[in-house]
Formats: sequence, C-alpha cells, structure tokens
Amino acid sequence: MSEHDTAVLESYQLLPRLLHDVHQVDSSCRLLNRNCDAPIIPLLEGLPGKTGLELGALSLVDAAALLNQPEGFELSRGVPLLKAEKMGQLMPKLRQLVARGAAALALDMTVLADTVPFGTQEWRPKTREDLAELRAAAGCPLWLYGVCSPADAEVAVEAGLEAIVVHAGAGYFLGAPATIEIFPDIFDAVAGMISVYAGGPVRSGIDVFRYLAIGAEAVVVESDRSLANLQLELEYAMRLTGCATLADISYEAIFAPLFGEI
Repeated sequence: MSEHDTAVLESYQLLPRLLHDVHQVDSSCRLLNRNCDAPIIPLLEGLPGKTGLELGALSLVDAAALLNQPEGFELSRGVPLLKAEKMGQLMPKLRQLVARGAAALALDMTVLADTVPFGTQEWRPKTREDLAELRAAAGCPLWLYGVCSPADAEVAVEAGLEAIVVHAGAGYFLGAPATIEIFPDIFDAVAGMISVYAGGPVRSGIDVFRYLAIGAEAVVVESDRSLANLQLELEYAMRLTGCATLADISYEAIFAPLFGEI
C-alpha cells in the first residue's frame, strides 16, 4: 500500500456511538447467490496450503493458478481473475474456466499500468464491444477489476457486466486518486445498475468498514491477514459505531474533512 493510500484511508475517521442497544452484529451477506460470513473477498495470487476456496469463502483467484490445477479441482467458490490480453488468448482460457464451474469471471485491467516504460506487460485495452463479447461467451457473471474512473464504470454497465471492482492500481504511476477517493464518484455514476465493490490493500477489518461506509457492497482485499481476523475487526468496528447489520453501515459512521470543509 502506498503512503498516499494509507493517508487517505486514515482520513476517513470512524465516529464511535456507544448509546445504543446493539449487542450482537451480523456481518453476513449474499454474493453470487451464496451465503458469505462477511463481505470480504480475498485476492489469492496462488493456491498455497489452505485457501479461501477450501474454507468456504468466495475468493478472487489468479486464473493461471486455477488453470494449472488438475481436472476436478473445485472452482464453484472461486472467481478467476484473467489478465487483460489479446481476445484470442482470453477466450480459450475463459471457456476452460467456465467448463470447470467458475462462479464468475473477472478481467484484471490493473495490469495495464505495467506497460512500457514502467513494465513489460503488453498494452491491451478493452472496448465496450470486447467486454460484451466476453460476457456473452462466459454465460456467467463477469466482473471488471481495476475500474478507476466513472466513465469506465459506465462502459461496464453498457456492456452488461454484473460487477466492477474499484481499484486505483492502474493509475499508480500517474499519481491517480486512491481507491477510497475515487469510489464515491464512481458509485454515484452507476449505483443501482451494477454491483460496485472496492479493492486494494487493507491493514485490518476497520479498513474494510471504511470502504463499506462509502457504499461498497463488498471488498476485495489484498492482505496477508487471515479472513477470520479481518471479519472480527470488521465486527468490532460495527459494534463501536452502532451498526447491527451491513445495511446500517453508511457515511454517518465517518468523520472526514472531504465531506464538509474541503
């Protein structure tokens, strides 16, 4: 996580509320028609040891790691993350993953930051027509990972995608806004038309709470913390702000200058 991201997250200060009758909190939710203990989706680069897939959590998993698994490997709780590359390369991988029971698919646009002169990734942007073609071929929900502008969010809606993950990674070398800075504008542009998730490094479940408070339906987390610990910290923040359920989490739990003086 960059210093800018950390500073911006910390500027979203939580307001404790102690005079209420909330004794137990419920962080459970439904994602892809599945019951989840919390709106936390781990981002897994590989499948070392026990993973979120084995633990019953919905996980976003590097597609290459999944394609290397033997036939019969269970993908029903995994959302494979495909890197943006040539359509001719994407389509065969997409069809293989669908055939193996993927719950949904995601297309990673953040890799476009790692093109010349800052990396070796090929420049492979996608159009609305490309996204619509991929969605039609998938026959299952398609997410766009790495959305960092309202205009791109609107294109994802027009292409018929089911969800976007707002993530500032593609703008890293441009000095673009952090995820939590740009999220409100993107949410305002497409809320109600597509599921809007937040994504990026988190330090704790309290950071997850911050993203939920600005409107995220779930958070794709990049963290070496256990899912159980992140959930406990999220529920701690819910208790200390008087939020019995996820539906109670809102802007009212946050004190941040950008909502007023700036």
